[in-house]
Amino acid sequence: MLRFARYSLAGVSLAAAVCMPASAQTQAPPQLPQGKPPVVQASPVRPAPTEPRALYQALNALRPDSYRVYNVKSLTLRRDVVNFTFEEGKLAFLQSLGGRITGLVFAGRGHAIAIPHDPGERRSLAQFTGVPILDQSFSRAYLRFDDGTSEEIAGELARAGDTATTDTNFAENWDPIFANTNPWHSLRIIEDWLSTAPRPYFYAGILTDAEGMVDLVVDQRRDEQVLFGQPRRMPGGAMAYDIWASFRALDSPQAPADAFVPVDYKIETKIADDLSLDGTTFMDVKALRGGDRVVPLELSRRLAVENVKDGNGTPLVYFQNEDLSKRQIQRRGNDTVLVVLPTPVQEGQELRLEISYHGSVISDAGNGVEYVGEHETWYAHPAGLGDFASFSLSFRWPKRFTLVATGKEVESHDDGDFESGRWVSDVPFAVAGFNLGEYQSEIANASQPRIELYANHEIESAILAHLQQEHPVVIPSRPELGPFRTGQLDSVPSTPPPDPAAILKNLGGQILDAIHFYENLNGPFPFGSLKVSQIPGTVGQGWPGLVYLSTFAFLPAQADQRAGITEQSQEMAREIMPFHEVAHQWWGNLTAAATYRDVWIQEGMANYLAMLYADTRKPPARRLNTWLERYRAALVAKAPQSGGSVETTGPLTLGYRLALSNDPGAYNPVIYGKGAWVMHMIREMLREPATSDPDARFRRLLQSILTEYRFKPLSTADFQRAVEEQMTPSMDLEGDHTVNWFFNEWVKNTGIPEYKIQFEAKLHRHEFVVTGTLRQAGVDDLFTASVPVYAERSGRKPERLGVVVTTGPETKFRFVSGFRPTRLALDPDLTLLCTTD
Repeated sequence: MLRFARYSLAGVSLAAAVCMPASAQTQAPPQLPQGKPPVVQASPVRPAPTEPRALYQALNALRPDSYRVYNVKSLTLRRDVVNFTFEEGKLAFLQSLGGRITGLVFAGRGHAIAIPHDPGERRSLAQFTGVPILDQSFSRAYLRFDDGTSEEIAGELARAGDTATTDTNFAENWDPIFANTNPWHSLRIIEDWLSTAPRPYFYAGILTDAEGMVDLVVDQRRDEQVLFGQPRRMPGGAMAYDIWASFRALDSPQAPADAFVPVDYKIETKIADDLSLDGTTFMDVKALRGGDRVVPLELSRRLAVENVKDGNGTPLVYFQNEDLSKRQIQRRGNDTVLVVLPTPVQEGQELRLEISYHGSVISDAGNGVEYVGEHETWYAHPAGLGDFASFSLSFRWPKRFTLVATGKEVESHDDGDFESGRWVSDVPFAVAGFNLGEYQSEIANASQPRIELYANHEIESAILAHLQQEHPVVIPSRPELGPFRTGQLDSVPSTPPPDPAAILKNLGGQILDAIHFYENLNGPFPFGSLKVSQIPGTVGQGWPGLVYLSTFAFLPAQADQRAGITEQSQEMAREIMPFHEVAHQWWGNLTAAATYRDVWIQEGMANYLAMLYADTRKPPARRLNTWLERYRAALVAKAPQSGGSVETTGPLTLGYRLALSNDPGAYNPVIYGKGAWVMHMIREMLREPATSDPDARFRRLLQSILTEYRFKPLSTADFQRAVEEQMTPSMDLEGDHTVNWFFNEWVKNTGIPEYKIQFEAKLHRHEFVVTGTLRQAGVDDLFTASVPVYAERSGRKPERLGVVVTTGPETKFRFVSGFRPTRLALDPDLTLLCTTD
């Protein structure tokens, strides 16, 4: 697994997390007036503060203007693909601030309809609403904007002859809602208010008849400007957010959504005896466009910002959970910090920021094993993906622990009851991390690359002690590792625990062997060393030159069995997980995902390379086929919520949104499993079995990508172009010298084909003519695939007849065979993700 948290909902949209409180959702809409209240001549004029925090407070204080209430009928508004109709009811603008109106409210009868222009997003929408369009009636609406909406609606009202009236009751009815909804929108509006090059923002929260509260966003500061979604309460009370659809606007800007990228980091971190963390991030950032004054940063929700300064040490205004008290910030926190610069930046300008913070992101997992839970956001960084920069990491930590970090250790000294050290990156990193614990270490390879392993000296007894507790304990698991059994042991086995040094040395030898295997495919190992450290639970993560492995990867098979771990989970922990994370040294740290939609490339490739390596360790066992079959079974299994197959939950390009779907368990089978299958099918299409090096094209594909996108982001479009540079003539199924057909079907779409075959064989001279029909189901009628067909007869090896390129639900075929087949087998060598009769 690689940095999944960086693609979490926190990075989607500030506005997307806003909704009306439950009490407001259940209130009946205000009654429409009987008769016409007196017309008001003017509303009070409120000047806008120039100081950012005062401006924020003034925007928060805005309420519906009781002097500007309108009775409306058939009022329309269009934003991108969304059409609003305010059929009948009352509408009130918010109070003016500095001559600008930034919102309105509506109660009555309204309707919103939208059709996403992207087919994948229509399918995503149908997952939540049952239909591929947004078609919702609503009774209340809360709108915030800075895109000219107020002027547009005011113009429509004037043309209709509608005039403002006074209605204090209507305005005051909305007061309970605004304290909850205004803060996030105020922060977003401030970004444009302070900019000399604003990027328009529009938000509508509508209380629908069928689905409850729904958010509709068109935000030019998002990479995908249009978003439909809604908050959802999970069992147990936790809140989640369902993204129904997210896509680029019809008039989306060409400039990147991210305004700032990192250039250089210097991070100073002090870890106290109680594992609390005091840190300061010094960062140089570069402006990708001019005009902005607000720098969006990410920081763990468990860390409270103490102060922010510029390169001259001058304090800067910042916002971090302004609607919460300082104690609540430390308890609940937030992932976003907005830093306000004194003046707008120029395009290409570099500036230094200094962010200091305090909190706790490290927890004690017991037995001297610590867990750094906020791997991606333990330091402040610009909110973006695939940004490479240089790092200098300085740490001071309790002496009882060993600390391992990304980069090369250049300083280390005794500091009383503490140790201090510094690590630097010798090449650009997309992210930096550290881990600590009461480790025993082992050097598995002293030459290039140097391999160091760190694990707790009680790696086995820690698990057995947990299982001895009075009540059964659920061992944390990830779906990609399979289910772990929970249980209870009557006594600790009397056999002595294994020697930790022997375990580390054995694992280190396997990792070194895997590196040599990967170097043959990917090119040289990209870093000077690789450090492998133990973390609790069943997850793993790959960082530049640093791998976190689950405790279970360090355990011998006997210990796994005593802990009650299933055989398949043991195989995953030993065969796939460690080597998946090692593969991330190339795929994820040498090149990184450009957006959340491209994460499947790194995860799918890392998983597939781990499966290939497993196949070389046990050649007669054909482990590659074993894992391909397991992932296929997981993909075609029935999803618990939707009732369809797991694979139909969404395409690979949905990324982390698969984990937010109606069937959140689909993320791992799709991203890891189908992603690996896609890589396998690409390799099979590129293979040239008759040559001395059948995988030469596949190897050139991998190495060309890692060379061209070295320390750069990689998109799905980039990946497709690289495949097309290596494609064989047989891959050109549509005659356009592209593999659009493949990426449209397997990457951007859902569906696994199901095949059945009927045939007859007739003797013609000295050969048999085999004719028949290949039936294709489970995919749309335009789905195209090359299906290998083999002839079988008793006691003989199957003979390849050729391939059938499907052309719809039924495709006729004709082959010639030297013998009469008793059966035709479809793709027995697993070159195509499909099911057969």
